[in-house]
Amino acid sequence: MDGVHPRLADDTPAPGPRPAARRLAAGFAERLARMATFQVRLFLLLLCVSSSLLLVVGYYVFERMHDTLYEQLGQHAVVQAQQIAAIPQLVEAVKVRDLPVIERIAKAMKQRTDASFIVIGDSEGRRLYHPMLPPGTPMVGDDNTPVLHDGVSEVTVRTGSLGHGLRGKAPIKDDDEHIIGVVSVSYLQDVIFDRDVAQRGPVVVFLTVALGATFLSAWFFARSIKRQMLGMEPAEISRLVRQQEAVFDSIMEGVIAVDRHDRVRAINHAARDIVGDTRPSHEIIGCRLSDVVGSGAPSGIGEGADSPPEIRDAVLLFNNVQVIANRLPIVVAGKPVGAVLSFRRKDDISTLSLQLSQVRRHADNLRVVRHEHMNWLSTISGLLEMKHYDEALQLARMQSRTQQRVLDTISQAFFNAPVCGMLLGKYYRARELGLELVFDPGCRLTSLPETLKVSEWLSIIGNLLDNAFDAALALGEPGQRVSFLMIESDDEIVIEVADSGAGVHASVRETLFDLGVSSKPGGEHGIGLHLVKTYVEQAGGTITIEENEPRGTIFSLFIPKGAARAAEA
Repeated sequence: MDGVHPRLADDTPAPGPRPAARRLAAGFAERLARMATFQVRLFLLLLCVSSSLLLVVGYYVFERMHDTLYEQLGQHAVVQAQQIAAIPQLVEAVKVRDLPVIERIAKAMKQRTDASFIVIGDSEGRRLYHPMLPPGTPMVGDDNTPVLHDGVSEVTVRTGSLGHGLRGKAPIKDDDEHIIGVVSVSYLQDVIFDRDVAQRGPVVVFLTVALGATFLSAWFFARSIKRQMLGMEPAEISRLVRQQEAVFDSIMEGVIAVDRHDRVRAINHAARDIVGDTRPSHEIIGCRLSDVVGSGAPSGIGEGADSPPEIRDAVLLFNNVQVIANRLPIVVAGKPVGAVLSFRRKDDISTLSLQLSQVRRHADNLRVVRHEHMNWLSTISGLLEMKHYDEALQLARMQSRTQQRVLDTISQAFFNAPVCGMLLGKYYRARELGLELVFDPGCRLTSLPETLKVSEWLSIIGNLLDNAFDAALALGEPGQRVSFLMIESDDEIVIEVADSGAGVHASVRETLFDLGVSSKPGGEHGIGLHLVKTYVEQAGGTITIEENEPRGTIFSLFIPKGAARAAEA
């Protein structure tokens, strides 16, 4: 082993350019995969299928042409042989074996036909005339027996003395119908092949042109399909469809897409929930819009609509549910092809409006507090300008004691900053309205249970107090009182608001908490108490209404601490 490199001493091949070759092959495969787009694959598929069909058709046509050529030449050879065998001079010459006359007749007939050669034999199958061989030699091919014995004409394909070919044979009969010889008219294979090629030429040209047309048609068809797919691959389209379906079903508004005949083409989960249709989407697709949303469906686009109608923020009735709907038409190339209908429950819109109104009321409460302080500051500032320092100091101390007393009362009873802020604002709002808000000495709250959100607790308190303020103001008498109690036990939170208004009429007491129902005039009421009832029911609580003495109404709420929220159930 002397002189041998230690790394090459075993049978392990020497390192070569294989890693580079693998990288090159991998790169080529990757480029090929990128090139194999849907358009290219579709083109290749159409081309392969069309080419295969053309090849099959071409093969069938060529085979049929080949068989037809043999059949036609065979019949032609038999007819020629029968016509030659019927020549009277030839019959007489064969009888007496007049070879010169037979040769003359055969050569004359050869010049009048397109056959390769003509052979005439006697009743023993020996040649009387052959263009290349002497008379008296036996005829080759072993196909004379049916002709000489049975007297029938036939077509055979045999290899003779001049080569392989097609032969038509007919018997020579004398006046007594005795068989005295045979006539053989032959077409050699070379002649048949030339005719076959001559016939196939136009077919080959036609198939070539058809293949070229198929190539171009497949390419343009693949391009057209790719253009209609917006240049995207099937995998991209599938992913986009799944994404759009997820987005479509995640929309909180009801969305229904219809065609120009008002038939549903798409519907999301929110729409089915609003109209109360429990069928899956695929069963609704194709149904008329009126069959899905009821008789309140907006009128369709129509066949002859020049300008598609739009609907914006219209109040409609879908299956006895009031909705606020919008409809925008789908226009393609200037023609309406459908529309998209989006809608939401009117109650939801009203609830949102109410919540916005509550925010505005909170802002009003802050404005009242600010206005109250600005009045006191202006008064103190005026006293200081007039150098009435003692009066200014006395007024400041009095205001401070008053505010501190109210603040201490609220903060010592309610250990929750948002509730304290709400009640402090309502206190000054009552003062601005000429009312007196009284906090019951038994008020006590350490913490708000998580059965409701803080904003929902504040909405309950604010709506009850606002309702009590409106009831007290409705009498038109100054100095009316509103009492507030909020206390917690081990199991529940109790809220009680009492006013000294005119009370609740018996005709509306049962429906007072329904949306839009109110004992006060005007169109902006009937929402607050409905929202209070909604939140209390979510927390599993109850509401009672009692008459106050000597007049007015007492609203009592009992909200369990540990009840699961209905909205999360």
